[in-house]
Amino acid sequence: MLTMLASGTVLAEELKLYNLAVGASVGSALVVNLVNASQAGLDLGWDDGKERARLLLNWALPVERTYGPLQVTTGLELALGSSTYADQEQPMANLTPLFDWTLPAGPGHAVLETGLGAAYLSSTSLGPDQYSTYWHFSQILGVGYVYRNWQLGWRYQHISNGSIEKPNNGQNFHGLVLKYHY
Repeated sequence: MLTMLASGTVLAEELKLYNLAVGASVGSALVVNLVNASQAGLDLGWDDGKERARLLLNWALPVERTYGPLQVTTGLELALGSSTYADQEQPMANLTPLFDWTLPAGPGHAVLETGLGAAYLSSTSLGPDQYSTYWHFSQILGVGYVYRNWQLGWRYQHISNGSIEKPNNGQNFHGLVLKYHY
């Protein structure tokens, strides 16, 4: 064991240092906001044995409305990550225009997220599910609370091809969202 640790191969494989390097680089880019995003965050979701983790970047769009205490803002969210099922992995990308409906509540404000966009799945199967296309529609409904610059919430996301082709098993993720507002 000591000789394997000394060689570094077992230690590097166990720690997967490349993941640490990627995470540190992405984290650094988010801290200094190199892409001039208005929000950045993480999305962790679950769907019937599947797990998903994604990096979220959101750029504000110039459409904003106020209805009494209710304010509606818009943004364009890019989500990059992957879904897993057992030992299978399915990288994915989503681009979704989002509407944030906010209402003052205590020291922060409550937010309702709605969105309809596009998703690209890198494979047409994950676990027992088969998808006939790589391109899909993505619908988002979420609730959360924003305090200072931090948002914590729950999100439901449905991804399917809209029955354009069969089979259309789709994915229905429920999960947590953590965002930082720049």
